[in-house]
Amino acid sequence: MGRSRQFTWLPLIGLSLGACAGSGSYTVLVPPNQVAAPVRDLAVGRDGKRLVVAKGLGAPAEHTGEAWELGVWSLGDSKLEFGRTPGAVTSAAFSPDGGTLAFVAQDGLWFIEMDSRRLLAALSSDGSQSPFLHMSQLRRVRFSAAGPAALACGSDGVVAHRPHDNLQKVWLNKPECTALDVSPDGQAVALVFGAHDEHTQAEVRYAETSALISQLRGHQDTVIDVCFTGRTQVATASRDNTIRVWQAKSGESLRTISIPPMVTHLACSASGSVLASAHSNDSTIHLWDAGSGQSLGVLHGQGGTVTALAISPDGSALYSGAEDGSIFIWSLPR
Repeated sequence: MGRSRQFTWLPLIGLSLGACAGSGSYTVLVPPNQVAAPVRDLAVGRDGKRLVVAKGLGAPAEHTGEAWELGVWSLGDSKLEFGRTPGAVTSAAFSPDGGTLAFVAQDGLWFIEMDSRRLLAALSSDGSQSPFLHMSQLRRVRFSAAGPAALACGSDGVVAHRPHDNLQKVWLNKPECTALDVSPDGQAVALVFGAHDEHTQAEVRYAETSALISQLRGHQDTVIDVCFTGRTQVATASRDNTIRVWQAKSGESLRTISIPPMVTHLACSASGSVLASAHSNDSTIHLWDAGSGQSLGVLHGQGGTVTALAISPDGSALYSGAEDGSIFIWSLPR
């Protein structure tokens, strides 16, 4: 693994534990593998017991030891519950009750019932069950409390699908939606659009109706990612090298955090206390106090460029995935 002097192996659970000066402690859920598929998304179940991992395409299984692009991990015993091979997976998320898993693969939006692990419904790129023309260009999926429904964003806008009754609709017909996040209570959705005008780069809408709540204006360059910091505030990261924290209802900019160049991913704790940012061609993760904008430190230890972030519902752990296929679990300040 290239960092053996920093790890102590724990054979009963198959994890390695490490710590670097000034970085906090971490465990290695999946070790790095230079020919493995890159991690594209991570999501934690609302009860904090499961982690779903979405990966791109890598080398064949005989070279990597991995025979999945979609994996569900049990965090209690740090074991892979099951893996699937649907091709490159862009994003994945659990329903609020944890009973359904939604994922975006290269040919559309899919659902798995967690108890039986059977396919519930699918919106495929062949158009047979799809309200959108370009289902193959979906980028991210998250569940709202309205339905509950999975919301998936992409080049045509945002599609909503309720897997339990197979009801789907165009939730928002606005092109080039590149990122979205749902508030902790599931009632509001924050979105980023690539084809925005110079004043509107991100916005907040009601999950039930898609009606506009606020527009988040102020960044000087393209917005890359968005996440809710608690129920009432939203954080956005931009190529202008800032993170901004906004009042979700009014769209008022509350504070601006200067960050290292080219942020690629953002994660927020449900309590709204901690922000985490990852950056292009960088294996470090920066932590921020969302209330004050002050730095909480930099996490070192993951060898590959960090490509996905998620924070546990209780805010105690940060999960990071990397280009080399590794997945780390970091202890966060409480």
